[in-house]
Amino acid sequence: MKIFRLLLTIICSLLCYGASGSILPVIGEAQTYEQNVRAIIEALAIDSLKKAEGMIQQTILLDPERKSNAILYQFLGEIYQRLGQTEQALESYKKGIDLSPTSLDLLLSRASLHLKMNNPEQAMADYDKVLELSPNEEEALFFRAYIHSQLRHNKEARADYNRLLKLNPTHEDARLGLAILNSKDGRPREAMEQLDALIQLYPAHARHYLARCSLHEKRKEYEEARKDVERAIELEPENPECYLTRASLYIAMKKRRLARLDCQTAIKYGASGEQVAPLLSETTNL
Repeated sequence: MKIFRLLLTIICSLLCYGASGSILPVIGEAQTYEQNVRAIIEALAIDSLKKAEGMIQQTILLDPERKSNAILYQFLGEIYQRLGQTEQALESYKKGIDLSPTSLDLLLSRASLHLKMNNPEQAMADYDKVLELSPNEEEALFFRAYIHSQLRHNKEARADYNRLLKLNPTHEDARLGLAILNSKDGRPREAMEQLDALIQLYPAHARHYLARCSLHEKRKEYEEARKDVERAIELEPENPECYLTRASLYIAMKKRRLARLDCQTAIKYGASGEQVAPLLSETTNL
């Protein structure tokens, strides 16, 4: 979990260094910081997020301008995310970035939260900043490509996917993202070749079969599409996306009753009403 990966960094940065990066000259302050950080770690070890939140805020108040507080703000932001308090998380990330504007971890954390909150422009701005600071940062390249793809900026998305794959040819998510982009961008042959290759490499990953199923459906290759979605269901029988994909296929095949059954199954396994509603409305028009 990301929040616990920060522990070693916090121990090194907060217990040993002051705002200027030198060893803390005031022993009493260092001991207070150490006591608080240890209390934070103990609270997180037993998943006591509220206690950890209070201890972090108390520690920051010891020296509000201390540069290393940026790490505590990141810690606090992740706690707020786990508690579902997204606005407080964003505010914590902002305060951390104000203290440390070049912190890649903080920028990436805020970008990821913006993306989850359906704020693509704000997420894009943070990923742009990350890539200014570190041009080969794979996480930023991938998610910026994804956002470009969602916004139908196909040229920009393709550039980021290709750049990432040049850096890391085995990046599975980027390879899938580029295949889906090619499918949307009128390059079905390339997309099919890329999906075939992914399935060869990762035969137990359901999402590749789902992507290929959708491409077969677009090409009205319904039997091939059916084989792919049923293989995905075998691999992940409780994945609602499998049933949504098959419902879409059944709608294309004008099998209304089967599409409705798959919509119901998707809801059973966690699909939202927002995901299912468009498919259900299609079944009434067949």
